Amino acid sequence: MKKSHLKFLSVVFALVLGFSSCVKEVATGRIQGIVTNMNTTEPIQGVNISLSPTGASAVTGSDGRYEFNNLEPGNYTVQGMKAGFESNTKNINITAGNVSSGDMQLRPTVSGFRLNVEYLDFSTNFSQLQFKIINASATLPLSWEIMESMNWMTVTPSTGNLQGGQEVTVMVNIDRSLITQSTSANLTVRSADQSIVLPVNVSVSGNNGPQLQLSENAIDFGTSANSLTFYVMNTGPANTSLQWFCSNINVGWLTLSPMSGNTAGGASTQVVATIDRSQISGIVSTSVTVSGAGSTSTITFSASASGSGSAILQLSEGSLDFGETETTKTFQVKNVGSDGTMLSWSINPLNVSWLTLTPMSGTTASGSGTLVTAIVDRTQISGPVSTTVTVNGTNNSANLNVSATYIDNSLVIPSGLQCFYTFDDGTANDMTENGVDGVMMNSANTADDGTRTYLKLNMITDDYLNIPYNMFRGLTSWSVCFWIKDFGAGNVFSGWNTDSGSAYGDAPLFWAMQDGKFKIKCRNNYMPDGGNYFSYNYTNIQADGSWHYVVVTMESEDNQGNAKLYVDGSMKDQITTTYLTGTIDDASKVSFGGTKDGLYPFSSSMKLDNIRIYNRTLSNSEVQTLYNAER
Repeated sequence: MKKSHLKFLSVVFALVLGFSSCVKEVATGRIQGIVTNMNTTEPIQGVNISLSPTGASAVTGSDGRYEFNNLEPGNYTVQGMKAGFESNTKNINITAGNVSSGDMQLRPTVSGFRLNVEYLDFSTNFSQLQFKIINASATLPLSWEIMESMNWMTVTPSTGNLQGGQEVTVMVNIDRSLITQSTSANLTVRSADQSIVLPVNVSVSGNNGPQLQLSENAIDFGTSANSLTFYVMNTGPANTSLQWFCSNINVGWLTLSPMSGNTAGGASTQVVATIDRSQISGIVSTSVTVSGAGSTSTITFSASASGSGSAILQLSEGSLDFGETETTKTFQVKNVGSDGTMLSWSINPLNVSWLTLTPMSGTTASGSGTLVTAIVDRTQISGPVSTTVTVNGTNNSANLNVSATYIDNSLVIPSGLQCFYTFDDGTANDMTENGVDGVMMNSANTADDGTRTYLKLNMITDDYLNIPYNMFRGLTSWSVCFWIKDFGAGNVFSGWNTDSGSAYGDAPLFWAMQDGKFKIKCRNNYMPDGGNYFSYNYTNIQADGSWHYVVVTMESEDNQGNAKLYVDGSMKDQITTTYLTGTIDDASKVSFGGTKDGLYPFSSSMKLDNIRIYNRTLSNSEVQTLYNAER
């Protein structure tokens, strides 16, 4: 009896233990998850997963999966972290006996940097340009440096650190006295894991460098010729060397020999063009690009199969380059056929808004040409632009490459530029980041003479431009630049002391006097009696109907100022004058034109454009650069 009782108790105890074990197993839950890339949905290996509040951790495998087991019911938080990705968290509720999803996505952090330009082109007149290095990551810091080895170029700064989302402006200056011919180089901007090459081009004016020119811009083989020649010429000085090459030969029937070469200044290299007539049927044409010394020229080749005499289309130019300032050019659509057949032609619709061609179609008699006018709208250009124009004829077609260069005048000599008014958008808004917007007062307005959009001031209605800040306050050195046309005697620019009931307290004042001289005052006495005259006679530029560039610079010390007057990039005079900073600081605003509500003794109508005010004295070379860039 006792033995049976003990056996019964053992069975019961075992059942209790088994039941307890089963209860313990089903009282917990699990988390299973996969971590994927938010951008690509691909699984991410090596993500560190932490579990709160237990403190447990796991690492995702190659399939992006992880799991946590034997978790008591309740609320948990998992966090995923990996370098190169933003961390992510997820709240998960665990229930007994269930598997909860811990799937999450991580967003890649953008790393590296970018530049705001693709190249720097100093052309023939710039000595300073700038570009920006931008940290593409919103969170990661960036260390960078610039590598350059040219003795004629300086870069400031050349190294630095950027926090996430920051950018830095890099100034690039060139010393043109060390550059004897057009040249190019590369700047390399690099970080620990990235590098960007920034091409730099410099052209030399006055034909001091090698100059590319072709002896022909079109060659027609007709129905019988198999081999013809043209010449690649270097029209630069004798001590230069032109390296050139041909490209864009995309037809099997034409070969050129040589395809590249090195031509001394004043010399030429013969290129033989040969066609394979077995590959020609009907009338064919193609354009080839010849490049060298930073420029390109295009030559068009055409041929007709024997017995296919008919109208043959040919363009007088292979390319039109509008450069930095030109807006109108022309070319001819020619019919070089010899059998008297009329050529019907049309231009494919243009795919750019900045170019118009007139006419877009026509007919041209054999042996004649039709003039086509190309006009570039520079208001539609925000960078270097180019396009290919295709002209289709009765039997063949030809291409014309059209290009133009954009100059952002606000980037020409930006150092110390306090305000800049171009009036191009019909307002007097400041084009710098300083936001010193002007106001056109009374009947002042903008107008367009076909070359410039400018500010027009009428003396009858006492028009003037009001700049509601004293741009000269606290300065001992400054420069004022502007284009002027059709002006008379009166206030050109002045600092207005609104508390003064006369011109006595106004300074600085720059006036065109009735005797044909410019006068400047930087002290507190009445304008006709105080100040100093420049010797230059402005009647030379007053009524010739042309725009002229005037720059006034000031550099002072101990109440003594040295003022310089520049006209069209050339210094005309410099004078010494009293310079009282206190009087200048009293002004509350600056005006161009106007009579201060009739307090000035005489007034002038005038036209003004591209007004700049600097907080420093411009050098002679900087004034010349501005003049060349804006004329």
